Amino acid sequence: MKILLTGSKGMLGSECREVLGAEHEIIALDRKDLDITYWDKVVEKIQHIAPQVVFNCSAFTDVDGCEKESFMVKKVNVEGPRNLAQACARFGCKMVHFSTDYIFNGYKSIPQPYFEDDSMDPLSAYGRSKMDSEVAVRDNAFDYIIMRTAWLYGLNGRNFIRSILHRVLYKKMKILKVVNDQFGSPTWTHTVALQAGELIKAGVTGTYHVTSEGYCSRFDWAKHVFKKLGIRAAVEPCSSNQMVTPARRPHNCILENRLLKKQGLNIMPDWKIDVDAFLEKHGDELIRRAKSGD
Repeated sequence: MKILLTGSKGMLGSECREVLGAEHEIIALDRKDLDITYWDKVVEKIQHIAPQVVFNCSAFTDVDGCEKESFMVKKVNVEGPRNLAQACARFGCKMVHFSTDYIFNGYKSIPQPYFEDDSMDPLSAYGRSKMDSEVAVRDNAFDYIIMRTAWLYGLNGRNFIRSILHRVLYKKMKILKVVNDQFGSPTWTHTVALQAGELIKAGVTGTYHVTSEGYCSRFDWAKHVFKKLGIRAAVEPCSSNQMVTPARRPHNCILENRLLKKQGLNIMPDWKIDVDAFLEKHGDELIRRAKSGD
């Protein structure tokens, strides 16, 4: 299957390129190859390449930065996906688009999860842009898969694991404070890419929740990472009110993979299994990068 992949150098895009490339022909494009905010360029590229599936891994993912970059956020996170969806409809391509837990307000009591058909009510500019991107894809693409995921981590790009290692190993923070009132399911980009492969193989259409099973707080996640890597770090819990950020975060980011399970397609493991596998595979490299300030 020929797949056009946008955002190929990002955390999720690079993983999709590697994983899906084992079975499919991947045309991997970064922003310099295709700026999805330009309709004419999107049409020209898709018409020329003639893919069967278009994976959109391009996104403005700086949650706090989105609060002050409203113009760029709308261009990249809403207009870009709309352009891709319309072009996919024109040339008969399937579109795979990635969304987020931040489309929900997180007001449900822990451990009640969010389901695919729950109402969207984002708290942040980032969440609103991803909500609007979903609407753009549904309204314009004839054949699409929207994959909502959460708490992503991987070897490349900015993510929670790399952030806490950087603070402890490079900045030498004596005490690392991590919120203990935000709950979700840490999810490895590698497994998300594998799940995406299963979905396109099954030929399904619709909106799917795609996260690891189980849940934890960010504080619990941090402790687990340091313990697994054998790093002595003073990690202290704090509330979200003590860690003021420009963008509000949901307290409950737990998504239930209900549709995947209903269709017998769920391959997502417990979050601890994947975190441990990730650290086993990439732990030395993560530590090296953190110590060097990368």
